[in-house]
Amino acid sequence: MFSFNKKLAKSKSNRRDHIINPQTPFAVTEAYKSTRTSIIFANTKEGCNTIAFTSSAPGEGKTITCINMAISLAQSGKKVLVIDSDMRKPQVAATLRVSTVPGLSELLAGVIDMKLCAETCIQKTEYENFDVIASGAIPPNPAELIACERTPKLFELLSKDYDYILIDTPPSLVVTDALLYKDHIMGYIIVVRANHSRSDSLEDLVDKLHQLGARVIGFILNDRVRKEKSYKHYHSYT
Repeated sequence: MFSFNKKLAKSKSNRRDHIINPQTPFAVTEAYKSTRTSIIFANTKEGCNTIAFTSSAPGEGKTITCINMAISLAQSGKKVLVIDSDMRKPQVAATLRVSTVPGLSELLAGVIDMKLCAETCIQKTEYENFDVIASGAIPPNPAELIACERTPKLFELLSKDYDYILIDTPPSLVVTDALLYKDHIMGYIIVVRANHSRSDSLEDLVDKLHQLGARVIGFILNDRVRKEKSYKHYHSYT
């Protein structure tokens, strides 16, 4: 299990405060670097690796964790793309201050030709080596869009230009969207929030993923306060 100490954002207005930056406590940035190393060593193939970030329930820090891992990977020289696949309650675009549309829903619905993806849907972020595809307009049928034949074609196209594709998905025990990616990705990272996530829900999620034959790469535990002397100045990260 990967673990780092970090307080989750409480609202959209302060979510950006939790993006790693030069003022982020040393212990937090080092924890992300350690997790980055674990992810790199978890690679099972050459070329682009696609990873889905999910959780068992809402409010567990999935989106900000996905974004911060993208920044950490990009800082190591990897070219990274984050896709906001939470087409029900998207948060990536607002957090990164990029346009919500056009995005994933338009690509999967065929509204925008995939050949025009780079020009129309891929947005640069303020971070070098880090691009994003926003959720797009909220569709009435997100699961059906993800299950369509355009999804593997989109990943095949995008994988030519990136080292890592990180997908921010909805909580997997709430809706099935995240589970539909299992045949197109390297595996899942499950985000867990200390003193919030339920152990029985996590067990149910892991069981469900294993039953589907999906790979669980690992867990990221956040919102945990460390009290060791070596971290005495960082009892609570905000």
